[in-house]
Amino acid sequence: MTADVLLDKATFISLWIESILYGCHVAIFLSSLYLLRYRKPTLKFSRTVTAVMLTTMFALSTTHMSINFARGLKAFVSYQETPFGASVYLRQLWASINVAKQAVYVINVLVGDSFALYRSYIILGETHFECDQRFRKLIVFPMCSLISSAACGYKSVYNLSQLSNLGENAFSRGIFDFRAALLGLSLVTNTFATLLIVVFIALKSKNNMKATKGVANPYRKAYFSLLQFGIIIPSSLTTSLVLYSLKMNANLIVLDAMSQITGFASAIVVINNHLPGLFCANQLHQLGAKPSIERIHQDFLEKNRSRGRAHSESSMTPLTVRIDRVVEPDTDTR
Repeated sequence: MTADVLLDKATFISLWIESILYGCHVAIFLSSLYLLRYRKPTLKFSRTVTAVMLTTMFALSTTHMSINFARGLKAFVSYQETPFGASVYLRQLWASINVAKQAVYVINVLVGDSFALYRSYIILGETHFECDQRFRKLIVFPMCSLISSAACGYKSVYNLSQLSNLGENAFSRGIFDFRAALLGLSLVTNTFATLLIVVFIALKSKNNMKATKGVANPYRKAYFSLLQFGIIIPSSLTTSLVLYSLKMNANLIVLDAMSQITGFASAIVVINNHLPGLFCANQLHQLGAKPSIERIHQDFLEKNRSRGRAHSESSMTPLTVRIDRVVEPDTDTR
């Protein structure tokens, strides 16, 4: 039998972890808004759309945190005199406050998935990347999984609200199937959206490096940076899906943390886009801006400018020509 933690302990641990992540989310969110307002982006993200999505995710994360804190306060303070009072209260999944918490979580996940698709569409839509329109149309597949996950999320919340006794829990069949589908489809959406960009950059890297054999691959840092930021949410979703499939209370810890991870992972993408000197956005912008041969030629000229200037000054010394006498031809025609 798989070792698991009790429901009240899992709730307490999740509240503690979410509180820490919420503090990180606040700092990252404010930094992203500042950069969005005062720094010029490398990729052409719409400031209005990006600000609205980040603010929406932050508001949802704050609401989730507040609800979770209120439930924890009631469970561990109001019911402290009652034997097993915290567990009894936390098992009342049909309570309106818990249904609201699950609804906020589902909406937050859907907004985060939408931002992942928006990021992919903007990167593939950059004109200097010269993206094939057929390749861009692949974004339709994660869009379909996003719509399906929205339907599964709504159904899981509805079924949760219909529970009526303590014998039923979050692993009941009517909830388990749809919530597992929500996590799986969200994982597909995020993974496909990230891999779409990575595969596209890898293909362009392979084609361009044929003409620049022996030169360091400028694309490598770009798609490794994308993997670094794009793996945060998929790894969290994978962990949550595995724990939930095993019907473990520990999945509650990851689920509550996901409400914050979804928000600040998207904010990190914005910070990445507005700090080109530190991350991969500048590399992405420069990759398609000019042909590789021309870029290498310009780098060569930059490195040899000083030496070329000294050489030209020594080899191009002007000559002084002195004319002592002007000889005019004899125009007398006798």
